[in-house]
Amino acid sequence: MEYSHNQYGDVFADIYDDWYHDLDNIADVVEFVLQLAENSAVLELGVGTGRLAIPIAQAGAEHGVQVVGIDSSQAMLDELRAKPNGALVDAHLGHMVRDMPSGPFGVVLIAYNTLFNLLTEHEQRECLQRAAQCLTPGGHIIVDCFVPDDSLPDQLTDATHRSTSTSQILSRWQVDRDSQVISGVFTQVSGNAPNISRPYSVRYASVAQVDEMAHAAGLVVEQRWSSYTHEVFTESSVRQITVYGIAPSASS
Repeated sequence: MEYSHNQYGDVFADIYDDWYHDLDNIADVVEFVLQLAENSAVLELGVGTGRLAIPIAQAGAEHGVQVVGIDSSQAMLDELRAKPNGALVDAHLGHMVRDMPSGPFGVVLIAYNTLFNLLTEHEQRECLQRAAQCLTPGGHIIVDCFVPDDSLPDQLTDATHRSTSTSQILSRWQVDRDSQVISGVFTQVSGNAPNISRPYSVRYASVAQVDEMAHAAGLVVEQRWSSYTHEVFTESSVRQITVYGIAPSASS
């Protein structure tokens, strides 16, 4: 099959850490992942700038935890490798499904909407299938993504996304309900400087749809939270952090 190429990484590499550094308390993510990994290797799909992978590798080093990452964006990996301790992550350039490292891994981390950066249902299914195949016995897959909001308007035009002392970031998007794809662009407006546009696309899926894809890959839900601090997941949660494991029948 022909795999989609999402250019998100190349477009956002230079500002990713600045925009998303406060998305989570990194220490909470590190603890969550390492408790599941115990002393086994960790693979992060869509490793990006190493925002998560580097601190996981730092904390896990004393226990011999190897952290491997893969990303399709050379620009993102350049940011990772330029960081102190970036060399602690065994980072690979490639499509995270087609070129997924074979492992075995105790944890496969698919963080912050990375699954949704795959723009077709087929690719998302194959991602979970291949991730399941590279787990150690008793291993886990962490899927972290937003919960689709049925009330999201089909279109948004130039709403303020965020402001800084020197610029304003405007957001617009449109939703294709049939393909479940949101196509958007952030436009950075900075005084007399030229505007900078950063387009993106995501293929969202409901919690039930992700579960169904995981079930087809021989996985079962082990845990589900709305944060890395184990906040209870409810019908009103806007984010799911789900831990999947191999179904007993699939591992026997």
